[in-house]
Amino acid sequence: MPSARILIVEDERQTVEAERDLFEQNGYETEVALSKQVALTILQERKMDLVIIGSTVQEISGVEILYEIKKIISNIPVIVISNQKSKRIQSSFVKAGVSVFIVKPLEPKFVLQTIENLLMARFASVVTRKTRSSSKSKK
Repeated sequence: MPSARILIVEDERQTVEAERDLFEQNGYETEVALSKQVALTILQERKMDLVIIGSTVQEISGVEILYEIKKIISNIPVIVISNQKSKRIQSSFVKAGVSVFIVKPLEPKFVLQTIENLLMARFASVVTRKTRSSSKSKK
């Protein structure tokens, strides 16, 4: 799989450092956004393959951030990492289009496998769309 780019949207410094270290040690490129506005700017200016959001970033709900991200790139996989194991919160994220909701503490192997699965599915759908469009143009 090609090197994937992960955007981390989180304002908790310790969490950012732990996630960034984990992903970079496993071959992923990372960008960090400490606020919603920076995250949206990065997504508009750079190609990202996956987004990881904290459940709240600078007192802004991760659900609001997720809605804004999906307006820019509707099919990008998004993982939310939360301290809270609330069905109501999880349901809000699911309705907003989250791919996976993970409750801390993080299990690194599970997080990495989840990322790999989401990226494989995303890359497979891109290849499928390209194959369909090139076969249509040959007709």
